[in-house]
Amino acid sequence: MLCITMRKGDYFTIGEDIVIQFDYLSSERVHLTIHAPRDVPILRGDVLERGGGKRPDCVYGS
Repeated sequence: MLCITMRKGDYFTIGEDIVIQFDYLSSERVHLTIHAPRDVPILRGDVLERGGGKRPDCVYGS
């Protein structure tokens, strides 16, 4: 697993088509901007699990 420390405006790429940018921090919330092709599904963990999906094994915490 890769753990990245970021500052506002920092970004990383996944492959050639996906860019994740740290937008800002508000209280205890992190705001990310995700640029990805429309055919790439992006789901928050709570939405995935609420729909019956399994939490990935690599995700820690409750």
